[in-house]
Amino acid sequence: MSLVAGKDWVLNVQNGGIWKPYACARSGNFSLNTSMIETTGPGDGDYMSFKPAVHDFTAQIDGVCSLNESSNLTEADLLQLQLAKTKILCRFLQTSQDGNTYLKQAYFYLQSYTDTGSFDGVATFSISLRGTGLLTITFTPPTPPTPGDMRYPEQGSTAPATPGSYTWSLPGLIPTNTNLTSVVKDGRGQSDIILTGTPVGNEVLFEEDPSSPGNGLLTFAVPFEDIETPPYITYNQI
Repeated sequence: MSLVAGKDWVLNVQNGGIWKPYACARSGNFSLNTSMIETTGPGDGDYMSFKPAVHDFTAQIDGVCSLNESSNLTEADLLQLQLAKTKILCRFLQTSQDGNTYLKQAYFYLQSYTDTGSFDGVATFSISLRGTGLLTITFTPPTPPTPGDMRYPEQGSTAPATPGSYTWSLPGLIPTNTNLTSVVKDGRGQSDIILTGTPVGNEVLFEEDPSSPGNGLLTFAVPFEDIETPPYITYNQI
């Protein structure tokens, strides 16, 4: 299906060269506005005419307060960035149930921050961001398997990874009998599939599982998050 579930609308912020999700966000929005210049002339009669001028965009994130989330940014982290007037690179990623991805990426400044507490409920927060400069938009449909390619798990099935884990198992698929043609994690393909060494960046290591001979093991440079779209691979047998 081409629908996007709410949990698959994700804000990530680049921090220390790593994309980090925002912790405990429950909802968010991204808004693009185009200002208009009036061009009404004598031939327009009783109607006004306009032409588009410049774009400006904003975003807002709302959620529950949490002050210690490993590998995620919290409202405390972003408040410090706001006080320091730091420009931050953000991306808003939507992943549909059939693997399409829609990415909006731009620089933002944090414009406002509010946290709220109540005696009988959990503390909440709201953060507003103001975009600056160019907005980049990328739509990536899933890569269809080439003839002869197979998919694990099969189309319509999922084999979720464990949140916090850097690895994902491939039952019965090892480098000596399997040629991986693509590895997709959180709706995005890995740039390089390596067979030795330690993965960095967008690489993934493919090897036989040392603790489970006969089964394959993928190791990523970045751990799985509980908000991620389940991974999948395409491959053909050697």
